[in-house]
Amino acid sequence: MTRRPASIDIARLDDALHVLHGEEGTGTIRRLLYAFYLVAIFGGVYGFNLLRALLVTSDPQWVRSAAQSVWGVLALLATSAALTALAWATGRVRGPVVPPLPFIDSVVASAIDRAEVLRERALALLIAGAGIGALIGALVGGAVVGAGLGGVAAVIVTIVAATTLGLLVAVTALLAQAADSDGLRRDTRAADPASRHRLTVANLLRSLRLEQLRVHAVRTTHIGGAVLAGDLRAARLDVAAPITRARNRRLRPGSPILTVVRRDLLGLRRTPRRAVAGLLGLGAAYALIAVAAGQPAAPRILGLLALVVAYFAFGALAEGVRLVADNAGTPPLIGLAFRTEAAAHLVIPVLGALVIGLPVVALVSGATGLDPRIPLGAAGAATLILAGTTLMAAFRGSPPDLSFVAEVGPMTMAYWYARPVTVAAFSGGLPLAALADRPLLAPLTIGFVLGAGVFTIWYGLRLARQLELGHRI
Repeated sequence: MTRRPASIDIARLDDALHVLHGEEGTGTIRRLLYAFYLVAIFGGVYGFNLLRALLVTSDPQWVRSAAQSVWGVLALLATSAALTALAWATGRVRGPVVPPLPFIDSVVASAIDRAEVLRERALALLIAGAGIGALIGALVGGAVVGAGLGGVAAVIVTIVAATTLGLLVAVTALLAQAADSDGLRRDTRAADPASRHRLTVANLLRSLRLEQLRVHAVRTTHIGGAVLAGDLRAARLDVAAPITRARNRRLRPGSPILTVVRRDLLGLRRTPRRAVAGLLGLGAAYALIAVAAGQPAAPRILGLLALVVAYFAFGALAEGVRLVADNAGTPPLIGLAFRTEAAAHLVIPVLGALVIGLPVVALVSGATGLDPRIPLGAAGAATLILAGTTLMAAFRGSPPDLSFVAEVGPMTMAYWYARPVTVAAFSGGLPLAALADRPLLAPLTIGFVLGAGVFTIWYGLRLARQLELGHRI
């Protein structure tokens, strides 16, 4: 099929954008650059000083040896792989190149080359990926130089590496969006037949189907409304992928609690990506716990980071707890009390954390020449905190009224959402990080963490009781 020259498409697109946005154009790149300006200022003032203080207060020799060791390289590769996998999963749910729905129906759906229509948004995506990577690299490299742990070469290396990773994440998200439109398997509408099968940004943009762009645009609106309303259930339903695996498997009958456990196992079998992500995340988190609790030279923030990672990984295995909260007020199907059923859904994530976490802690402790007893006790105590904060997150209920007040609403909503992970990080991460400095106080510290775990479980079940009573007439 003979196509119009590209100049005609560009002229028609310019006319359409002039009608929609006036002489100044869309302003997408301009807004993006202004956002970079603000991030650079706040990052330079706060982020640089925080990172530098973290490195200054750590053992320089330990930091250098950890960064140059095989474990440091593996941790960097694992982090890059995790970011890339997250970009792929996010791109399948909501792609990075999604115009508003009216723009899709009026301009993208026209006869103008789709690569030209979406080019500016794709350019903004690449600039954002490279820019965010460069800013992070500059902050990390500058903090390393400011702490006296490296020279100018460290800044250059971190900027180049972080910029490359940012571009990789951005391109991966676009590839995922094209894959969701089957754009990686079908022909594109390139003007040059010889270039139809080349994997270029223009061909990826041409491969994006209108139906899928509309779905992603509507999903964006739904998720935005759910976030503003504090309706986490609605947001989860919008981003949940359809179940296509193990549909022929049926739940076997048994005692009520055993049935709940089997139901969770069947759910993880039907969502293997969630299960793999949760188990790998728990393995990484418990490795950090072993280092934070057993290595005196490790930075104190390592304990906080370990509990944050463990919180989200544990939550990936605890979908059943959230489903119980979503169904609050409905008659029980298997005769269990509301709180008993919620507690029964913790069996699989707790077992997963212990079965994966304890061997990882023992392995890391042995590889680093540490006494594994204190890290193993710390890991077991942290598991209770993870269970309790997962209950807190599932049964947190509706956001407070202050969340809808213009002046303080966003901060209140953010605190309401982040409260469970904050409790997990500070009640578990900080005490565990102090174990390495004061091993003689290990029984007292681990006892405190155990007490905090029991309290969070009690408080989570109390929130479940309040949610249950709130649905009674």
